[in-house]
Amino acid sequence: LREAVLASVADLKAGDLVVHAMHGIGRFIGLTRIEMPVGGLMVAQDYAELHYRGGDQLFLPVTRLDQLYRYRAVGDKQPALDKMGGETWARRTAKVRDKVLGLAQQLLELHATRAVVPGHPYVTDFPEYTLFEAGFEHTETPDQETAIAEILEDMAKPEPMDRLIVGDVGFGKTEVAMRAAMRVVLEGHQVAILCPTTVLAFQHHETFQVRFAETGVRIELLSRFRSTTEARATLADARAGKVDILIGTHALLGRNFRMPNLGLIVIDEEHRFGVAQKEKLKKIAQNSRLSAQGEMIPCEVLAMSATPIPRTLHMAMSGIRKVSLIATAPAGRRAVRTRIQRWNDARIREDILHEMRRGGQIFFLHNRVQTIDKVAERLQKLVPEARIAIAHGQMAEGRLERTLVDFVQQVHHVLVCTTIIESGVDMPNVNTILVNRADQLGMAQLYQLRGRVGRSHRRAHCVLLVPDQGKLKPASLKRLRVLQEHDHLGAGFAIASADLEMRGAGELLGTSQHGHIHAVGFDTYVELLEEAIAHARGEATRSRLDPEIEVPLPTLIPEDYMPEVTDRLSAYQRLSGCKTAAAVRDLVTDWEGSWGEPPVEVLNLGWMAEVRVRARALGIERASMLKVRAVLDFHVTTTVAPTQIAELLASHPQRFSLDPHHERRLFVRFTPEEAEHPYHFLHWAFRQIEATSTPA
Repeated sequence: LREAVLASVADLKAGDLVVHAMHGIGRFIGLTRIEMPVGGLMVAQDYAELHYRGGDQLFLPVTRLDQLYRYRAVGDKQPALDKMGGETWARRTAKVRDKVLGLAQQLLELHATRAVVPGHPYVTDFPEYTLFEAGFEHTETPDQETAIAEILEDMAKPEPMDRLIVGDVGFGKTEVAMRAAMRVVLEGHQVAILCPTTVLAFQHHETFQVRFAETGVRIELLSRFRSTTEARATLADARAGKVDILIGTHALLGRNFRMPNLGLIVIDEEHRFGVAQKEKLKKIAQNSRLSAQGEMIPCEVLAMSATPIPRTLHMAMSGIRKVSLIATAPAGRRAVRTRIQRWNDARIREDILHEMRRGGQIFFLHNRVQTIDKVAERLQKLVPEARIAIAHGQMAEGRLERTLVDFVQQVHHVLVCTTIIESGVDMPNVNTILVNRADQLGMAQLYQLRGRVGRSHRRAHCVLLVPDQGKLKPASLKRLRVLQEHDHLGAGFAIASADLEMRGAGELLGTSQHGHIHAVGFDTYVELLEEAIAHARGEATRSRLDPEIEVPLPTLIPEDYMPEVTDRLSAYQRLSGCKTAAAVRDLVTDWEGSWGEPPVEVLNLGWMAEVRVRARALGIERASMLKVRAVLDFHVTTTVAPTQIAELLASHPQRFSLDPHHERRLFVRFTPEEAEHPYHFLHWAFRQIEATSTPA
């Protein structure tokens, strides 16, 4: 999730603002190749060139690109460059760090109560669950399978689950939720599914009824589509434990809602619920049912979102909530073609007729109830051969339900509607959507609306209708351009990320962090938040260690091996992000598959990256190859104890020795033959140190 949301260094281009962990906000100029003295020899290396205020320059080794972020602004306001080595950046980060420490403590207190009282572990294997799995008419995507496995693993643990499923519109989140629901119901517990809109609740009720048809599970709906008498009867049956799965809107948060054996709460489109509503949900989840000993048992919580709000992203990235990412598109799914156009009668008529000719249906979204009838009349005159219906939230319950059912049964060609179709409506035969005055809707909202089409094998179309250019605000046009540019499958993260940049990330518990995010950039803010979360948990933390490896050999990617500078920058960035030696080797193998056999400079780069990873793990801040010996400097936070060094000196007295003038400096002698392969030798030295660190 973090990699999907945070800006990649590979996205950098000349002129971009960047944030360096130590020096603050600067400007990225590009990759520069420079010869530098290393071990007495001049060696060519690649560096990221950064410029700071006052003409200061920094040449950052490409192996340290993990220290660099593209600055992600809040809105259009751009910050001033920092002075390299100045105090302004340190003061700003210190101020933000103090703020997020308090914020982290609040967050952990918010979620700690769920970890105090153990929940119910779902560990029994039921043959009915296997049959339910087999009843899925599609083939699970790899990400769906992973999400299901992660959820079942969570549910098998004593502590209650609190997991977020993030997946693009139509990527199969509902099926994952149904598997969890079936698992809970089989143990005699109940499930509540909370939806933000009446239409989505109705759609889920229909989907669940079909999917659970052969199971004997009782599923009920609680929404405006039910009369007062029906609602009271449903709530009474739920309180009596007669309803297995209850699907509803905000009525599930009412005073009369109670399910005595509540085992799972599913929150669909979680970002649509406010802070007060989520507080109510937390209370319900924490006190869901009584144990045999009379104690309150918390239930499992599963949230779903296609375009998670910044608050949700923060919580997932900081480790407060577990997250499952569904990024694999279902087989046969095609991206929705998106275009922006002004109102044009001829084009609109042709768009509607084109969909009708191929047997499909059309959404025409007009989000003003006061004028929706006039718009429908105008469309009827434009396309007299089309059967047009109207749907909006202020219609009588029975009429709205009848209209939706008729539309699903293809009685109508065009549904002129408001944003009530925004969440979760699954109508595979609808493959064209026209959004009137799209400039008045938010980016995430438009993305959700576009996701209402393209849910079959047909190519779908989304038309964003806007007024004349002179009446269109620059910010609105920018939002629409982002949506138009990101029309590929799985674009939800890119759009959520762009939304962050345009309107600010906000705060986990409110909006006051806006200024702090602007001061240091979104990526640095997340780094500081992660540090604060670890500190609030009492976890041991140490400052980031970036070992210096000084070996007089060229370690770079030549232009004739990887010609495109963007490819080289991306390769360097991925290499700097490797956390294990195995990850480095896998990456070099990937390069070989894409660009052929690596030259010696690339192999050296891989060896050096492995040495840095192992040095970091041992707490070695500097490793230098001299004429006859290597010098290893240990950081003050090293995990290698003095007794282990003493053991090393005793077992290899001809090889290892301590610097009498530096208590944390170790000398390692090598032979002339070993000098020809310095990285191999350093790995050998590290293995000897690691051997002393291995418990008996």
